Amino acid sequence: MSTQPLLSEPDHIEEPQKAQEYWDLVSRVAATHHPVIIRHSGADMVAVIAVEHLELLQEMVAQQEAERLAAQVDWAHAAQTSPPPQKWFTGDEPKPF
Repeated sequence: MSTQPLLSEPDHIEEPQKAQEYWDLVSRVAATHHPVIIRHSGADMVAVIAVEHLELLQEMVAQQEAERLAAQVDWAHAAQTSPPPQKWFTGDEPKPF
């Protein structure tokens, strides 16, 4: 399967007029993973992207949201007022820290 880099410039096409043209476009994007922007009367309207690229975008947005929320936490205060349970430090299982 031929794949395009995620950061490659998307193709731009005018809005397909027939259902088969839409299906051809969807098949093309699915096969090549190359995004396409559909225009209506010359204005960008929507993008067609591969599911893998959508999943990457969703992960990036989730990561940014997690970082935004983490920046709002007073970690020093949280560690003093809500220490981890002692049982986290006992036992032979692998520790994440």
